[in-house]
Amino acid sequence: MMKKLLLILLCLPLIGFGQNLDGYKYATVGSNYEYSDGTKDTYGVANQIANGLSGIGIRVISDYRQKWPKDALSNPCLVLSISWHHSAGGLPHSANAGFSITNCNGSVLYSDERFSTCFGCYYQANIKNATRKSLKGLSSRYRFNSSLTPEMQLPDVELTHETESSLTSYYDSNILHDIEGIYKSNEENGNSYTLGIKKYGRLFKAIIIKADYKHWKDGEVKIILNQTATKDLYSCSYFLGNKQKKELFLIVENSGLLTFKIDDKNTANFIKMYPVNTGVSNGRSSGEWGGNGSGFFISQNGYIVTNHHVIEKASEIEVEFKYRNEIKGFSAKVIQTDAINDLAILKIDDDDFSNVGALPYTFRTRSVDVGTDVFALGYPKALTIMGKEIKFTDGRISSKTGFK
Repeated sequence: MMKKLLLILLCLPLIGFGQNLDGYKYATVGSNYEYSDGTKDTYGVANQIANGLSGIGIRVISDYRQKWPKDALSNPCLVLSISWHHSAGGLPHSANAGFSITNCNGSVLYSDERFSTCFGCYYQANIKNATRKSLKGLSSRYRFNSSLTPEMQLPDVELTHETESSLTSYYDSNILHDIEGIYKSNEENGNSYTLGIKKYGRLFKAIIIKADYKHWKDGEVKIILNQTATKDLYSCSYFLGNKQKKELFLIVENSGLLTFKIDDKNTANFIKMYPVNTGVSNGRSSGEWGGNGSGFFISQNGYIVTNHHVIEKASEIEVEFKYRNEIKGFSAKVIQTDAINDLAILKIDDDDFSNVGALPYTFRTRSVDVGTDVFALGYPKALTIMGKEIKFTDGRISSKTGFK
């Protein structure tokens, strides 16, 4: 019984620590630690710890994320963070030194501090000796095992059902705002995001189509852009690599290149890849509408018919009518167009809209005869010389054929 108990105790140092590290490939040691006098790692502690980690097979990498290997950037949970410290002991020239290891979720995997003193030794020698003692917990049996790599615990972001196919179909069949389209980032490390920007009501959402980062999923919203009253200026909610939200502003000087200034040192650049040229300009200038037209409801849930020339080349559409006893404006999107017959179908696309009441008119599905009396109601040139009062005109059908 004594031999069996002794054997178990001897094995304990070999199985505890090594297993905790098998899911990790890299470590950062914090060699940029700065003392109060401005010097960095005067006693070589970071270098000593780095050599200890390298000795068991864990690769020590730069503290600067942009210099990380591609797989570490894609999955930061492959990387361990090492923090170290030292202090004077209770005896002359003695020292305490140690380090701790945390993972991507902030869990402490290991922490150790040792004391060293020897007569005739200087403080630096005792720091080195104490650090060497604390490194003895590193098991030489380390073997990387990807199945032991933890999943990163991140905040939830909005998940859509959009795909590259659905977004491309949307771009090909709608009149687009300048900023809508597919963009790709150009990062120094070789990794990238591919995003599709699409208008949702009054907002634009940049949706992940493809990411070289494991913790970002296709369909998740990376950026939310809200156009301000100032032309080409957007207020943005930008979700960083760790999905933490950062509020910032974007000035669009060229719709083919979006540059987000994350902080004083970092920017994120996205280059427009598709469509090559939408041929559509912004409908507003300095907050003013570029034109107007008339239309009427064809359903209670927000479908509207208008003329094709009214919405042609429009990047943003707002419909205005009496809703629940007050004049209100709502965002709308183009559903279908017929340039030959000068027709367009719109649909209100706004969270503030539900339905309208029963329509006070019906529809004739057969063709009318030449000579039939007709009349029209509308708002021609409502934003300029003719004002917003409804206008009336009447006449007769003169022909069933013709051209624009």
